[in-house]
Amino acid sequence: MEENNTPEMQAPKPPTVLDGMMQPGFPVKVFTTLFFENCVVFCKTGSFATDSAGTMRSALGGYTGAGLIMGAVGTLVDHTNRESRVNKAAAVAALEPQKIVAAHSRNFMLPYSSITSVELKGPNFAGELRVKVYAGGKKHKFRMDKQSKSTGKYITDVFNEFLAGKVVAR
Repeated sequence: MEENNTPEMQAPKPPTVLDGMMQPGFPVKVFTTLFFENCVVFCKTGSFATDSAGTMRSALGGYTGAGLIMGAVGTLVDHTNRESRVNKAAAVAALEPQKIVAAHSRNFMLPYSSITSVELKGPNFAGELRVKVYAGGKKHKFRMDKQSKSTGKYITDVFNEFLAGKVVAR
């Protein structure tokens, strides 16, 4: 018996996922970004910075006794937050984009046709990558902490895959 592989019978392709895009402000809002066939969805998956360990360590003197202890505590916080974000992202990644947007008031969707440009800057000396997405007359600003050059290249490649010709990397 022959299998029917018509487009109607195939399951939709799962989204490409980038985690840890943070919007500036207080408290920091952390988004998981899901690239679908026709749109990108920004899904709020956390409210803490992604590098609590570094922040807590530097607040108490860096690599001194108290700084190292707080850095260890921050590492536990980071792990817990990362695990929580991954679980939230996994739960919504199987949903349709409209349902993801409806799941939280901070979630939003941008059709690729509405995006005029994306600026990627970095990673800088501290490993931070800055992302600006221009769509519908608005600018959506994000940053991603601790990005290596290879990770920064991967993120650039993902944006270029879905938004070819609209991405400017600096």
